[in-house]
Amino acid sequence: MRIFKTQPWHVILLPLFFVLHAVKENFGFILPHDYLPLILLYCISAVLLYLLFYALFRKKIRAGLTATVSCGFYFFYGFIQDFLSVHLPLINRYSILIPSFVLLLIILCILLKKTNKNFHTLNLYLNCIFFAFILFDLFTIITKTISPPADKLTIYPFAQKDTYSVCNNCAKPDIYLLVFDEYASSLCLRNDFGFDNGKLDTFLINKQFRIQKNSTGNYNFTPFSIASILNMSYISGINPDAITSDDYARCNKLIRENELVKYLSATGYDIINYSIFDIAGNPSPVNQDFLPLKARLITDRTLWGRVKRDILWNVFYGKFEIKWLTKNAEYIYNENNNKLINLVKKESSGKSNTPRFIYAHYNMPHPPYYFDKDGNAIEKNKLGHAYDKDKNLYLGYVGYTNTKIQELVNTILNNSKGEAVIIIMGDHGFRNDNNMPHHVFLQNQNAVYLPGKNYNLFYDSITGVNQFRVLINTLFNQNTALLKDSTSFLKDAQ
Repeated sequence: MRIFKTQPWHVILLPLFFVLHAVKENFGFILPHDYLPLILLYCISAVLLYLLFYALFRKKIRAGLTATVSCGFYFFYGFIQDFLSVHLPLINRYSILIPSFVLLLIILCILLKKTNKNFHTLNLYLNCIFFAFILFDLFTIITKTISPPADKLTIYPFAQKDTYSVCNNCAKPDIYLLVFDEYASSLCLRNDFGFDNGKLDTFLINKQFRIQKNSTGNYNFTPFSIASILNMSYISGINPDAITSDDYARCNKLIRENELVKYLSATGYDIINYSIFDIAGNPSPVNQDFLPLKARLITDRTLWGRVKRDILWNVFYGKFEIKWLTKNAEYIYNENNNKLINLVKKESSGKSNTPRFIYAHYNMPHPPYYFDKDGNAIEKNKLGHAYDKDKNLYLGYVGYTNTKIQELVNTILNNSKGEAVIIIMGDHGFRNDNNMPHHVFLQNQNAVYLPGKNYNLFYDSITGVNQFRVLINTLFNQNTALLKDSTSFLKDAQ
């Protein structure tokens, strides 16, 4: 007990608790190789901070207290910010919070420098409380490891409510699912943007596609929409008005272990993943960071995590741009798009003895809006978030996206001699302007090509949950019941 009373172990117990608590809260999504480096980094940083204050005080406990207070502000800045945004929004500003903390820290240092108290009781309390928290979190993690909890977000497994059999006599064409992120339906583009998308529609009709004109996504957020499409089901456990980073991570798991891939694998299909998501046994071939996954589930609410989210983007644009740092950073999504387009083209040119399901997901016409309709590059200073609402830039990028869709369709049809299924979908509609009506966020592009041109079961108002139910019934003579089509408008938690 004396060692807990006279030594400021809380300096390293705090960062250890912070990480382990996040691991407990996000159990199953943060692996040891994600969080162990963070523990090491945070503990070393806390010790260095302690040594800095020890040079000032020459007393262990006082140095420890100031180091722990500083670390606490850093680790829990996001929680402070979220609390103030609800209760005291007027002072919820970096220009107020950070100077205020620095001032309070200076006052604390002055008071500690002048006082003769030894603070043994406070030191003991901090050591004990953090040690107890750590033990509790470790116990919970071990318990969850032994007996994993049920996922908060769930779907009704496809095979649970529907019986299906493998159709041995059915043709099994290659299936291409080509998702174009944030591609609004042509009907929405015409009615809400005054934009004529007839050139693409005419191209698709001439290629004998069927266009589902009134199609909508089930959700306006990408991971939720894709999870519903690939699982052929709605997602349970959502609070639509307060979507959290944990919900995003759990959707990622639903995508990774989705019902469609299970069904197609059982039917004899090889799974080819050229998307931005990981699928079990088929990791994504590109790097992306728009999902708050793994270590970011720990770091996003720290001071640095919030600075990156709210302030750091300024170094990418305008007069504050750091050119050596940002030379190519804003073009990562364009590089990913080009890579995935080329991978699909190459895949279509190859021959396989087994049927293939190829899933590709393109970050277009989702911002950044890299090109106009004629393929001219948009100047870099218009690639920032401030231009996401620019409808002219969006519509220009829709025109550019159409040229890529035509390239892919022509390549796949030519290489497959018209014998492959091609699905072109937006995961949701345009969602970057909160002043737009909600249906704009949900109405998505949806066109299907079937080698046999048997489109009898497809219908104009189809939503994502029924897309592959209809396809499976059409291709493999199944009698899968369709779900009632509905949508859910999601909002991020504040």
